Amino acid sequence: MKSITTGTVKGNLMAEEKFICPVLQEHYNLLPVSKMKFLNTPEASSLLRSLPVNVKNIFLENFLKGIKGVDATKWGVVYDHFQKNSEIIPALTANPGTYTMLERMYHLYPVTGAIDSYLLGCMAGGQALWNRYNLVTKLSYQLVLSVLKNQKNCLMADFGSGPGRNVIEMIKKIPDKNRVSIDCIDNDSFAIDYGKKLVNMEGISQINFVEKSMFSLRYRRSLDIGQLIGVMCGMSYNQAVSLLKILKHHFKTGGKLLAAVLLDEMPKEDLLCSYTLRETADWNLRFRPLGELKRIFEAAGWKYVSYFQEEPTRFYEIGIGEAI
Repeated sequence: MKSITTGTVKGNLMAEEKFICPVLQEHYNLLPVSKMKFLNTPEASSLLRSLPVNVKNIFLENFLKGIKGVDATKWGVVYDHFQKNSEIIPALTANPGTYTMLERMYHLYPVTGAIDSYLLGCMAGGQALWNRYNLVTKLSYQLVLSVLKNQKNCLMADFGSGPGRNVIEMIKKIPDKNRVSIDCIDNDSFAIDYGKKLVNMEGISQINFVEKSMFSLRYRRSLDIGQLIGVMCGMSYNQAVSLLKILKHHFKTGGKLLAAVLLDEMPKEDLLCSYTLRETADWNLRFRPLGELKRIFEAAGWKYVSYFQEEPTRFYEIGIGEAI
């Protein structure tokens, strides 16, 4: 998913150079003694052992003091090391919505090196994303089956799909998949091309790839199901509401949209990962209280049907809205 530009929602939705989520800033401001627990996990210990002494000392000092990289003395040494010794970090820096990060975090693409192994193994990285991947696939499957019980065919769209990993996994489980048509919509041509290769390898004909902005679609009141995963994690409340208002026009009355946002439990439980991503990959995320996704849906004119959390990490609110 590349950056999106439209009237009220514009720019790179995953990063704003000067912005820091207030929730994350609160955790940056914790006393150093309160942050020691984040350094004692097996994943963190392995990462720190891999760092050259000078890089490790600068990194730890600023993490414990809660100093942002832009304000830290000699932070360039840390930044350069993480950029040069990782594949995930520079990919995120270049494109915060890159599908290549998720391919690795979903355990679907090889990971090498201590930094990427840390990101894959830590709670806020690969653990939470893998749990989310499995839950979203399960929920999408259940939504499609519920539609097929009541009508002949099901039309679904995956907004900001990347290569469409969730829907590829989901469609393989549908008994009568020829009754389902899924459009994966993304304006990242590399993700689209990769997704086409994946469905060809699997022999899946029910998934179409559309290289287009989600703001210039043709579905006017025809979608049964939509999926919006990994898109709102960098959006403000107002941006997220604006997006859901726009998308609502594409759904039938009663159509369902499955969406996810990050929760404030993530920095609370794994501050080191959140700090690493922001200060070495320039990756800004917004961490919300449980229940804010419900308020976003309702402010955009949807009915909020239910919500779920990926287990056991519980770092995401994954909700289902119904078009009314």
